[in-house]
Amino acid sequence: MMSIPWTPDDDHARRLLDERIESYDVEPAARSWWEHILAWLNDALRLNVDPSGAGSIVIQVILVLAVAVLIFLLIRFFRPSVSPATNQAQHQLVDPSVSAAQYLEQAHQLLAHDHRSQAFLHAYRSMVRTGAERDLTEVTPSTTATVFGWALGSVLPAHREAISQASDDFNRISYGGAVPSREATEAVLQLAATVMTAPPTVTDQNPLRLMPR
Repeated sequence: MMSIPWTPDDDHARRLLDERIESYDVEPAARSWWEHILAWLNDALRLNVDPSGAGSIVIQVILVLAVAVLIFLLIRFFRPSVSPATNQAQHQLVDPSVSAAQYLEQAHQLLAHDHRSQAFLHAYRSMVRTGAERDLTEVTPSTTATVFGWALGSVLPAHREAISQASDDFNRISYGGAVPSREATEAVLQLAATVMTAPPTVTDQNPLRLMPR
């Protein structure tokens, strides 16, 4: 005669399972503070907040603060810090707030410390400011050394060759990193001083037409 297996009902089976689980003495493993933080974040992200309750407002405030902090960090650490004056000076041949005499004086001081490249550039900028101050040429923010050299050479033909050479050297030093000799630096310093008083020659030619094509 076969025996019929006993099948407990649901409540009885659940109670028997709970008793069996409680019979095991299992100590939870020790967790580090980092694991506690990760567990807390995991539980926080799984929260089901009632949209109509106060929890929804807390979550929204946290999100707004997080976005604000992110925007602040992007502006603070990733935006280049360049003043308008610096940015303007980088795109202009000269600083219009510095006079020709000041540029020339700075050039002499730089040469005295054997800073030939900067001395040459300042001496050339002295010529540019002289051209503007004496109304020999038109100097705009977009004026380049090449254009200025041809324009100034057209009104000072006696110095055209020296001015053209100085313009070429200016470009090589400023953009190519060339280092001029002391003789070349002293020559452009003398040229800048000469341009301050050299009498202009009136011409009907457009200086831009003198530029080689």
